[in-house]
Amino acid sequence: MLDIYLVQMEVAPNDKAKNFAKVRELTAKIHKEPNDPVPGLVILPEMFATGYLPLHPESAAEDFSASDSGETAQLLYELANQTGCYIMGAGIALSNSKLLNHSSVYAPGNAKEFASYDKRRPFFMEQPKFSAGEKVNLFKIQNWNVAATICFDLRFPELYRDATKAGARLITVQAAWPVERIAHWRTLLQARAIEDQVYIAAVNTAVYGGNSMIVSPKGEIMAETDDKSEGIVHARIESAPQEEYRKKFPVLRDIL
Repeated sequence: MLDIYLVQMEVAPNDKAKNFAKVRELTAKIHKEPNDPVPGLVILPEMFATGYLPLHPESAAEDFSASDSGETAQLLYELANQTGCYIMGAGIALSNSKLLNHSSVYAPGNAKEFASYDKRRPFFMEQPKFSAGEKVNLFKIQNWNVAATICFDLRFPELYRDATKAGARLITVQAAWPVERIAHWRTLLQARAIEDQVYIAAVNTAVYGGNSMIVSPKGEIMAETDDKSEGIVHARIESAPQEEYRKKFPVLRDIL
């Protein structure tokens, strides 16, 4: 089992202090005891610290390699310890003079970045300055194999099939998805879950289109907010129903 918490929030453009305060406020009631057998994963939207896209992404770029690398990394580590959960944030990283749309995971009590992912399909607005990530980065939370994706990645089913082939049972989506295409968001999230028989946990910024949701391997929406309000979307996912469904309807038999 795994408890998932999606943090749907208003993101203030170019105002890290305001966004950090909002994250602290929204996550204040999330708390896992150290001996809780069910781990938790808290997921924040795409570029939650700066807004999408900041005016000067070069100056907003940070190092996420350790908890004291940058102010966003410090916040994520602080939240991991405060909530007792794994925290999946998202920001702008700089690597070998390249800007990357970066997803960063911190674990309670671990000062180093636990896992990371760089967006493999930068959106049109990003392409002049941002480089594409090169691979699936699978990470493990107890018995859960998790893969991250970011926003525009959702339109490319081959990325999700790559993650499934690598062993992912849960795929996350951190987004700043616009309201004018929110119908696409909802449809594609369910499609990615159905075709790969995986859980999908997708969080969007409130200021764009909201509609954050957790989807089962059958494509059923387990928890959601169907508007643009701020708040936490929570669901507990289990591995047994997924295993049973994959055995009963083995569409991935010749793929995995």
